[in-house]
Amino acid sequence: MEINNIQVCNVCLRSSEENSGAVFIKAMKNGEEIHVCTGCIPHIIHGSGDVAKSNAQVSLELQR
Repeated sequence: MEINNIQVCNVCLRSSEENSGAVFIKAMKNGEEIHVCTGCIPHIIHGSGDVAKSNAQVSLELQR
């Protein structure tokens, strides 16, 4: 997801603010645009899209 021009991975919650060298890919899950860092893409490609959280789930986890 993207919050104030900061990308957050919908799998591992890594943010572009934490790691300025991270690369994020935009993807769609259940009609919702999500962001996935390149480190998590193999989990989606070789596993399943179930590892990707919705933007609502990411927002809740970031508030903790």
